[in-house]
Amino acid sequence: MDLQGTKEARTQEEGAEGPLEAYGAGNGRSKEYHKNEGRDSHNHDDRPSIHPLRRRQQPFAYPHAAQQSTSPVPAAVSRPREPSPSPEAISIPQDLGLDPREHRLLRKARRYPPVTKKTLSELDLPCIMSNINLRMDANFDRDLHFKPDLDGEKGQRKRKEAADYWDALAAEITIYSYHAATAGATEKSESSDGTRHAFDPRLPALFETLQDVIKTLVPERDHPTIMQNLEVPLLMQQIRKGVLDMLTLARWLAKLLKTHCAPMRDEWADSMVDQIQKGSESQDPHEIVSGLRTLFSILEAMKLDVANHQIRAFRVLLIEDTVPFLQEYFQGKMNRGGFQVESARHWYISVRDQARQDDADAEAQNTTPTPETESNLKPLEALFRGISAQLLQFAPPADFPETFLFDSERLWQLRSTVQNLINLDIAWYIFESYINKHKRYLSTPEETYSTFRSRIWSLMENGMDLENRIASNPDNNEDDPDHRGGKRWTQNMRCIALEIARFACAALQLDPVVTDEVIVPIEEALEWHLSNESELFVFFQNSMRGKILASTIAAARRYLPLSPLAICESQRAPVSATLGTTVPQTGTVAASGSVNNTSSLALTPQQSDVERIGVRLAHLGVLHWRVWAPLLYLRDEIAMTELEQPAFV
Repeated sequence: MDLQGTKEARTQEEGAEGPLEAYGAGNGRSKEYHKNEGRDSHNHDDRPSIHPLRRRQQPFAYPHAAQQSTSPVPAAVSRPREPSPSPEAISIPQDLGLDPREHRLLRKARRYPPVTKKTLSELDLPCIMSNINLRMDANFDRDLHFKPDLDGEKGQRKRKEAADYWDALAAEITIYSYHAATAGATEKSESSDGTRHAFDPRLPALFETLQDVIKTLVPERDHPTIMQNLEVPLLMQQIRKGVLDMLTLARWLAKLLKTHCAPMRDEWADSMVDQIQKGSESQDPHEIVSGLRTLFSILEAMKLDVANHQIRAFRVLLIEDTVPFLQEYFQGKMNRGGFQVESARHWYISVRDQARQDDADAEAQNTTPTPETESNLKPLEALFRGISAQLLQFAPPADFPETFLFDSERLWQLRSTVQNLINLDIAWYIFESYINKHKRYLSTPEETYSTFRSRIWSLMENGMDLENRIASNPDNNEDDPDHRGGKRWTQNMRCIALEIARFACAALQLDPVVTDEVIVPIEEALEWHLSNESELFVFFQNSMRGKILASTIAAARRYLPLSPLAICESQRAPVSATLGTTVPQTGTVAASGSVNNTSSLALTPQQSDVERIGVRLAHLGVLHWRVWAPLLYLRDEIAMTELEQPAFV
């Protein structure tokens, strides 16, 4: 297709917001990294803003778009005045009959493609190595990788901005063709009613961006060829004369990309050429734009491939260097006054004193003591007690201590998992109580519980099993910030009650058609105990507390002598299958809701689930302790010990 454009190229305006997001713990078969804004790195001092209840930001951040002007608008002006066209602006021919939307996009759509050298800069190796979020997440997610993030409100906004850009570019190509056909006849840039009829073109910036991005993806030996074939002033001169051969350029680009990209991208490159060829033959600017859009998608995918390969190649280094890297990072921020952590130190001292008091009270009351912990584990055990208390409490904590800044999302995930397990215990207890009320007993309680548990999870998680939920985020509902899964349980209350009633009817050998007489009391009990911090909740909360602490301390004891990489690798083996389902003795709950001390059989969550939680929490806690114990928690004790050391001359 014949194109015509401006006389010369302009300097690229960096800063367009990128189409990628980084991180995740995605809900698919592997953890996926989405890039996100507001995440910190080793070379930045500004801490990301975190919501007090949940941090939905994910680890990486491609640079933002150029910041918008904050200059006040004069009161006399009724609407913002559009900037004056630059000297390179071209007119919008009125004879083309472009619709108002095309006029608006030509004037207001973004100037640069969605993929630029700057938007991909966070995928460069220096940025990967200095990204504190990636280093933290590499310890917990083996399949860490970047992927485009097009989900959520932000992703929708990016898709719309990209669509507007490409639509504006298609209209621009139409205008170039018109000017080429009319030998560049001039047009008025503004009508009598003040409507603008000129805009700053995008094609020069597109070719500059294309050149810059490709140069980051191919060896330096190919740079002269790229400069020769993508010489922007020459390309724009050919466009202005209407003699640019886009098909030849597309074929050269496809050959170049195939030489350096993965074979799986070859078909994509051929598709780009086919689209541009079809557009050139049919004189359809939208087809040409489709080819250009495919081209930039290929470049983005190539950059992602390189970044993901680098993450895999440097994974061992990233993990092994975790503790010294974080200590240097946090010490620097604390020295500059950019990170206030004294409240976290006070929090730790408080939970340590409370742990000592609890142990003393238990010994004084001659109650069954908790398993003896080695002296070197006592300070760490206090940390686990404090964190587990926040995971187990009914109301969500205002926030986790500041020292858990880069682990808060993992802690919220664990809290949601723990609370869901407590809710499951409550649901099972309601079912069992209904059976016992009719003086019946389950012949195969373990098998019934296993089926029951599977059915409830399928209702709550659409088939996602517990192991995946622990490693990802089980609660993706943005309207439910408490991470108890409360809103999801409430939304599914009727279905859960119906499932409990079906199990009850089957166990009692009643009519399989569930009546209101069966389901109503079950639903009322379920709603009450899930919505209130009842004695039943407290009972299962305390039961869960003991199991989680025991599992966490046992895992921490194994992890303390190990390196960060050894800790990470030790979790590759599945949890022991010999643990099976535990059947502890529990109390019963009277109709009034009070807990009696009589013995009744009730199945708690499988020990393997608790062990997974303990392993995850121990991993997080041991790394956290190695970083923060000398910097903050045991700072005074270490300083005192150093003062007491004899001085040697």
